[in-house]
Amino acid sequence: MRIEKTLTFLQDDELFSQLKKADIESLLSVVEYRSYAPGDVVFDTNSQPRYLFLVEEGQFNLRLPDNTLKDIVVGDIFGEIGFINQDFRSGAVWATEHSVVSCISRSKLLDKQFIRPEVALLIVQELAKRITTYLRSKEQISTEEIIRLGESDSVEFKSTLRWNLHTNSKDKRMEHAVLKTMAAFLNSQGGILLVGVADDGEVLGLEKDQFANHDKLLLHLNKLITDRMGTLLTQHILASVEKVNGTDLLRIDCQPSTQPAYLRDGQVEYFYIRTGPSTTALALSKVYPYIQERFFS
Repeated sequence: MRIEKTLTFLQDDELFSQLKKADIESLLSVVEYRSYAPGDVVFDTNSQPRYLFLVEEGQFNLRLPDNTLKDIVVGDIFGEIGFINQDFRSGAVWATEHSVVSCISRSKLLDKQFIRPEVALLIVQELAKRITTYLRSKEQISTEEIIRLGESDSVEFKSTLRWNLHTNSKDKRMEHAVLKTMAAFLNSQGGILLVGVADDGEVLGLEKDQFANHDKLLLHLNKLITDRMGTLLTQHILASVEKVNGTDLLRIDCQPSTQPAYLRDGQVEYFYIRTGPSTTALALSKVYPYIQERFFS
C-alpha cells in the first residue's frame, strides 16, 4: 500500500513527467522511508543529506536564508539543491507534526546497478532546471553564495551607493548607476544587486558611503527609488543590510515588475533592460515593442 502511494506521488510530480511508467517504477528500488516527530530536523545549513525528499504524510517548515518560513505539505518535494550540490544547503527543514517522507538516495540513483543512466540523467537535468529557478530568488540563495558565484545576468555588484572612490566624494552618478541596474532588473526577469562589493567579489562594506546608520541608508535608498522611479515600484523591491564575514553590505532584491519601470534623470526618462550581464538603455523605437511583449503578452 505504501509503495503504491509513493508511485502515485512520483507520477504526479512534474520532475518525473518525462519518464515512462516502468522507469518511475524502477525508482521505487532506491526509495527509503523516514518518520519525523514534531520538531525533528530533517537537515540544516550544516548538514548535507544526499536525498530527495517527498512528503507523504504531515507537514514541514523550511527556513530560508532571510529567516522567512515556508510550509512544505503532502505531495511536495524538497532537498533538490543539496541533492545536486553536496556542499551547499540553502536552508533548514523540520517537521511541524508527525510526518512521513519517502527519500530517493542520490548515490543509488546515480548507480547503474539500480537505475538506468538515461533515467538518472533526465531526473538530474530536470532538477538542475528547477534549481536554476530557485537560485534566482532571495528565498533560495544566501548572500555569501551570490558573491561566490559572481556577477551574471541576474546579479550585479556595486562598490558604493553614493560615493565616488576615484574622486573621494559624493557623486550622483553612483546613485544613478545603482538605480539603472534596479530598473533593468525590474523590466527584465528580476535580479539581485549587492552594494559594498567590488566587481571581483571583494567585500568592501558600506563605510565609504558615510551614512550615520543603516536606517539612514535604507531611507535614502527608498527616497531615491520613489523620487526617480515612483512609489508603486517599491512593492517589487526588498532592500536589507546584511553581514558577510563580519562586514555589512546592502542587498537589493528586485522581482520582475508588473509594470514598466522608467528611470527619471532630470527632465529625461530612460528605459533600461538586462542584456546578459549588462544594463542597456533601450532605444525609444524599441521600447514600445519590448513593453508589449514583456508586460502584455
